[in-house]
Amino acid sequence: MLKRFVVDNSLEDKILMGIITSEEFCRKIAPAFDQKLFTSPFAQIVAEWGMDYYNSYKKAAQEKIQDVFEVESGNIKPEEAEIISQFLSKLSNQFEQEENFNVEYLLDKSLLYFRKQSLKRTIERVDAFLELDKVEEAEKEWDSRKNIYKATSGWIDPFQENKIKDFFIKSEDRSQILFEIDKAFGKLIGPFERNWLASFFAPAKRGKTFMLQEIAIQALLEKLRVVFISLEMDSQRIIRRIYKRLTALGDQTADYIYPCFDCARNQDDSCDSHLRTNHERLLDQLRKKPPYSKDMTYRPCTACRGTSEFVLDSWYTVMNRKKMNSYSAVPKLNALRTIFRNNFRVQSYPAYSANLSRIKNELDILEFSEDFIPDVIVIDYADILAPEDGRVIGRERIDETWKALKNISDSRHCLVLTASQTNRNSFDKKNVTQIDAAEDIRKIAHIDLGLAINQLPEEKRAGIVRIAKIAGRDSDFDQYQSVMVLQQLALGQANLDSEFVIERREENDINQEEI
Repeated sequence: MLKRFVVDNSLEDKILMGIITSEEFCRKIAPAFDQKLFTSPFAQIVAEWGMDYYNSYKKAAQEKIQDVFEVESGNIKPEEAEIISQFLSKLSNQFEQEENFNVEYLLDKSLLYFRKQSLKRTIERVDAFLELDKVEEAEKEWDSRKNIYKATSGWIDPFQENKIKDFFIKSEDRSQILFEIDKAFGKLIGPFERNWLASFFAPAKRGKTFMLQEIAIQALLEKLRVVFISLEMDSQRIIRRIYKRLTALGDQTADYIYPCFDCARNQDDSCDSHLRTNHERLLDQLRKKPPYSKDMTYRPCTACRGTSEFVLDSWYTVMNRKKMNSYSAVPKLNALRTIFRNNFRVQSYPAYSANLSRIKNELDILEFSEDFIPDVIVIDYADILAPEDGRVIGRERIDETWKALKNISDSRHCLVLTASQTNRNSFDKKNVTQIDAAEDIRKIAHIDLGLAINQLPEEKRAGIVRIAKIAGRDSDFDQYQSVMVLQQLALGQANLDSEFVIERREENDINQEEI
């Protein structure tokens, strides 16, 4: 029976992992901690060791727990020491698989578990006193529950000394930050954080799914646990795109044209810098760009990039890519799996067949069956989710969906990322803004981060999109400040490079409501 407990993947295991590995978890669990609330006697021993270490040194024991075990093992029975040794080995293996585990989510579940266990113990003791007609003792036992309620409730005194310290500790660390994208794209949007609901907004066929997949891959590269849920494509197509993105392999072996940055002063031959790497003019007499040919001798130049001398424009380069097949892709994908571990899950539903209640249930099953707790949940996309309540229609139905999305990000302490199609008026606009949110403007009120994908027809042909920040809960933003992002979507590359652009506000971008 003891051996079976050791291999059981229980919540108590996760609580012990938090105590042993996370200083933040120890600090927040300390007021409610009582080793007697653990059902296993071995878990009680290890939990006490972990919290004693934290109380003495104000940090988590981590690998030092093995030293504690070596010292304390002489004070316990040999058979108990053997079980605890196996137990610690198991926790060590789990931690190696969960380099970035979700502390806030584990804390919520731990406090609820402690309340449940405390209630069970109290009921048992109250019943025992009542059986002996010791009513006063039973009442005292019941009143003692105030302590556990106080320790596990959500009420906070912001002027309590430990809460003041806790605030500044939290504000100075980066525990809530999940990951950042590099270059100008990342500087524009800032770091992605837990508890966020973020969304891309764009007209149809602007590459919303590609951008969602790109953010999901960026999170995976940071060794975070990612769930990608599609209501638009089957799983085979999703996986194919992901494989292309990670391997840069194509549908066939060929030369692929990639967009690249170039300087406008290089293209019109007005640059006289000695750093210039090209000495040919690109533009014709009408200052138009000619069709691209790989045989052209003109070459782009970015020697002054990052200075005021560089005038942003784009051109092309060619790279040969092999066809994606089992021979070319499998070794690369196996190597990536070794690096990034078992951290990605895909689920596909037909459009309008799944609502967020069903998705939450599937996430619970994933956690129960595979111990998989996501840090990032991508839903492609919110507009084609089934309604939460079939009796609610129109804009209220849409509002309920976006409220439910925000509930998932808050309750699971993860980043939820989705997309939404903008209204008909935005299709010909140069810049999508908040007022273009389709059907219900309240979407903007529920999100923590809103990103617009802007693309004119000539930009689409050039492999360019412009990303702008149109909503941000805790930071200033300019809806007309954007970054140019280069793409090669035939190879799944949605973020080859990025650079800030200076946008001029066009007349058709100014809505009467903004004046």
